[in-house]
Amino acid sequence: MRKLLVVLGVITIVAVIGGLTGSGLSLPGTSSNNATPSSSTTAARATAATSRVLAMPSPTSTSVVPTPTPMALSQLVTSHTPLVLLNPSSARPGSTIGVTGSGFDAGSTVDITLKHQKDDTGTALGFVQADKSGSFGGFNLTLPSTFVSGPFIVVAQEHGGSKEAEATGTVAANSPQVTFGTQVGKPGDIIAFSMKGFAPSETVKVYFNSLTSPVIDTVQTDPSGDVRQDSLSVPFGAIGNNAFIFVGQKSQSPVTVGFLMLNLYPTLSVNTYATRADSTLTFSGKGFGPNERVIMHLNSVQSPPIAVVSADGTGSFKNAAAFTIPFELKGKNTFIAIGEQSQAPSTVSIDVLPYTPLAETSTYGGRPGTTVTFYGTGWARDEVVHVFAGTTPQSQGQMVSCFLSDQNGNFGATGSYTVEPNLQAGQLVFTLIGNKSQVPATAKMQVMAPDSGIPLAPAPTPTQFKCPYDSNPSASQGQALPTPTPVPPPPQAPAADTPTS
Repeated sequence: MRKLLVVLGVITIVAVIGGLTGSGLSLPGTSSNNATPSSSTTAARATAATSRVLAMPSPTSTSVVPTPTPMALSQLVTSHTPLVLLNPSSARPGSTIGVTGSGFDAGSTVDITLKHQKDDTGTALGFVQADKSGSFGGFNLTLPSTFVSGPFIVVAQEHGGSKEAEATGTVAANSPQVTFGTQVGKPGDIIAFSMKGFAPSETVKVYFNSLTSPVIDTVQTDPSGDVRQDSLSVPFGAIGNNAFIFVGQKSQSPVTVGFLMLNLYPTLSVNTYATRADSTLTFSGKGFGPNERVIMHLNSVQSPPIAVVSADGTGSFKNAAAFTIPFELKGKNTFIAIGEQSQAPSTVSIDVLPYTPLAETSTYGGRPGTTVTFYGTGWARDEVVHVFAGTTPQSQGQMVSCFLSDQNGNFGATGSYTVEPNLQAGQLVFTLIGNKSQVPATAKMQVMAPDSGIPLAPAPTPTQFKCPYDSNPSASQGQALPTPTPVPPPPQAPAADTPTS
């Protein structure tokens, strides 16, 4: 190509020189007269001009523009067929799309139809009138919310004519969103949330941490694919980072929302913090997991449970798990409550107080042969009270009577003892001990010297008193038994001279 250009340039210059010479014009360095130059002179001049042309710098390679390959006529659209364009051609459900067209008959009416698939009958959206050039614009359509994914087709059909055009668009993938009121909480908390961008009127299942876990809740979106406000309860989970997963059943669009699980700090309380054995405790608690069972232990989690309580939906319970304090418990004791699912613990301590019973005799003094009974308060309910006479610092004495306290731990004018004739004047001390409370109480009376004018009957043969309650298990259930037979008094006891209280 470059050689061709050079040759053409040389020929052109020679022709110009020849024309100038033939016309009588002189080139620089030639004679100004009209004489015709010789052939040798002309050849020399042509050779010099050619040398100057060949000495000129050639164009660089960057300045050469390739000649484009001509397009074949068969590749061109030579007729103006109907045309429809979408702006934009990719949109999400609910978005507005502009429709323009051309190539229709001037002033014709063009019907617009929307299809989801090629073979759909489609939905008529309205009509538009073409201008005098057969074009139209300004027609807008709203992409239905039922179009969740895939293509959509807009068809423009000339009303009553054969001209038709269509344009294909794409439903952009949804980007559903879930917004929590808070992303920090503990099991049982109620979390408010909103949703948008899901498929219209679809069911959205909610999972916790894994799609293989049970569904914890289901939500129904509105016709626009949104949920303005709803709430869910935080399930049990490990302390720390967790996640809620929302999955639309139509769109299959999963959305994960992070959630920081906090520890539970439950509290446990009792109806009384200081009481005696055989009293009934009830427990109240709050801050446990929702609807979980709470296991109650005494003094150690290794001990068998003493009760099981079911918390309500807020993790609370009140006045539950009635527990009767056994007589074996003394002093400070601790109750331990542990949530079965949350494993959150709480404790409460109580003081088991000792019994402080009181007792007295029906008379504060009497001579031998006087029969006395006993009164008392502050004993354990329905317990067997044993009476010992002649108690000294070295000896408990001899059992002389027994009886039952009532349901309030009291007794009155019960049991009996007849002062033996051989007892010497002085103070007689009785010790009363309950078989449950095991706390002794004393009652005292003064034994007076017998009247010297009245002979005393001979002392009866000593007998060993046996309490009938000790061999009868029904006594522990508070059932009354016959009053034990007291030691018989002397036959000539001076009952008329017996002082009374």
